[in-house]
Amino acid sequence: MVRPREFELEQVAEGLLNTFWLRGYTGTSIADLTAATNLLPGSLYAAFGNKEAMFLVAVDRYASHMGSELSSDARGLEGVQTLLDTIVRLTAGDPERRGCLIINAIPEAASFSKDTERHVRRGLRALHRFVRKQFLDAQEDSELTETCDIDALAAVVFSAVVGIRVLGRAGRPRRELQAVADGAMLVTRQRFQKE
Repeated sequence: MVRPREFELEQVAEGLLNTFWLRGYTGTSIADLTAATNLLPGSLYAAFGNKEAMFLVAVDRYASHMGSELSSDARGLEGVQTLLDTIVRLTAGDPERRGCLIINAIPEAASFSKDTERHVRRGLRALHRFVRKQFLDAQEDSELTETCDIDALAAVVFSAVVGIRVLGRAGRPRRELQAVADGAMLVTRQRFQKE
């Protein structure tokens, strides 16, 4: 007979997320995870298998959290502006300035299995697709010229999002983060927005 889990999965997942987000994958020990989840090492391993599986739980929880934060009815250029402003707000409003869990994990990719590395990179691709779709919507709604390079615009805004998260983690002031966001929108509006 299998023993039922004696813990709340949501609380444990939140503990895993907060620990990996603050310390990174390689900087997080099993002792850190047991302290964050109030579970013994044996219980953690029984529930998740290994540290990498625990990290994937954190990545999925982070993706869900960001999906909720970025959810908006805004579309097109308004959607791009809303995305950038939300990223600035979340980054500057985090007292621990943790940046982005997924971006933070990229330099640690050598520590991951190929499956975990793909899982982490999938999160970056999802953000890029989200940005690109906003520009496609803007073009469909005749906010942008027909000749604008959607991929180039998406790359500029995606880079701005990454830059905001990295600069935020480095403790740069909110006004600097907002300047990055505003600069990305300025390039878009000056070069490609229809009159």
